[in-house]
Amino acid sequence: MNENFSPAVSVIIPVYNAEKYLPVCLESILNQTFSDFELLVVDDCSTDSSATIAENFLERFGGRLKIISLPENTGSGVVPRSIGLDMSRGKYVFFVDNDDFLVDNALETLYTAAEKYSADVVYMGRYFSCGAEPVPKDATVVTWGTTFIDEEPVLDVDNFASRIKNFSNSSIAWSPWAKFVRRDFLVDNKIKFSPLRILEDGIWTFKLLCLAKRWLRVSNPLYFYRQVETSLTNNVNRTAREGIKLWLNPLLNGTQELDEFMKRFEFFKRHPEYKLRVIHSFVNPAFHFMKDAFKQLSPGELYELFLQEILASDKNHSVLMAYLFFIANIYRNELKK
Repeated sequence: MNENFSPAVSVIIPVYNAEKYLPVCLESILNQTFSDFELLVVDDCSTDSSATIAENFLERFGGRLKIISLPENTGSGVVPRSIGLDMSRGKYVFFVDNDDFLVDNALETLYTAAEKYSADVVYMGRYFSCGAEPVPKDATVVTWGTTFIDEEPVLDVDNFASRIKNFSNSSIAWSPWAKFVRRDFLVDNKIKFSPLRILEDGIWTFKLLCLAKRWLRVSNPLYFYRQVETSLTNNVNRTAREGIKLWLNPLLNGTQELDEFMKRFEFFKRHPEYKLRVIHSFVNPAFHFMKDAFKQLSPGELYELFLQEILASDKNHSVLMAYLFFIANIYRNELKK
């Protein structure tokens, strides 16, 4: 890659054992109608042919592709994305998952919208959902949550309460790939991915929402998202104990970070009920994914497992404990049955 190249956009792809889907992903980026970009592929110690596949694209990208190989596997997309961001040089940053792919004019549409509206963040309110076949046979347009989608871009510059409501009722996607972000905005506000095993994208997105002065929503479906069962979220092969440990990680290490961040804003001091909404929206998905695992372990086993994970964590759990007490108090009559 030309070290003097200053692209308009940095596309960052964390990669781990993606040989089945990576060719389609890279082809979709190569076929973009917008060419002023660099592509950073961060290989997280893949044990398949992913690295070789990326290397085979080097010449075709004409110096715009850089492959970064990590020394050891990190277990999630957090470190690869963070390293990609640190090494990026574009005015805007766009994260793409290695098993997904783009519409041909995705980068052009997002860049044009960001420049026209001087946006900190361009948010995609719609996307294409497709199956796990290497070459999808069909796709369905999906709208996040219940947010009303306009035909023209919608710029939000100061509706803070509305943003928080949309975040807490799942009308705003947590996925990094749903946002096209001005790099200086991330750097100046020191917005990085939290070192969690999962749900780190929720904290990252929440910080974008709170700190962006100009948040732009576009309705165009520009991204193809695959439903892949082997992803970290959807993996059905882990044991009940493994699943609970995975989802306890963000609860024990993320809730306090969210609370500390919200203390920076006068809005949350005046409206503590919104703080509760945010914590609830963060905690609830974890319990949703753990519910099947709960059924496989006895109450005693669950107690010992929770206690073990809490003692092993070095974080302050006061926010999580307060939340759990609140929920238990609401449902105390149900708990007595």
